Amino acid sequence: MKSTKLFQITEEDKTHYRELIEKIDPAQKNSIIKILGIKIQTILDEGRINAVEAEIIEDMAHLVKILELFENLPESIIKKILFAMSYFIDENDEIPDVIPDYGYLDDVTVVSWVMKDIQKHIPDMPDA
Repeated sequence: MKSTKLFQITEEDKTHYRELIEKIDPAQKNSIIKILGIKIQTILDEGRINAVEAEIIEDMAHLVKILELFENLPESIIKKILFAMSYFIDENDEIPDVIPDYGYLDDVTVVSWVMKDIQKHIPDMPDA
């Protein structure tokens, strides 16, 4: 079962997130990615990763790869990707990340929403 079914985004949430996306500064990309790396390393250092954490880490790796491979993405797509990363980085979002087993449910749902939204605008990823 996908963890996104455990936390739902309302239309009101989407409207709010779209407003936040518009405020994202693409010039902060490297800073956001640096903080993202620290956050992921912190999770890995804890040693016990649950399925939701594994899913969000995999999604973040995918989004970083998109930014690295496709430098000419439209600014709107870059902003959406950076928003997803920023949402994950924020420990005090809808469900605080410190809540064991549940803290990343909102993160994985928001990231999934962003990934579905940008999917049609991303070229096929080359095989690794």
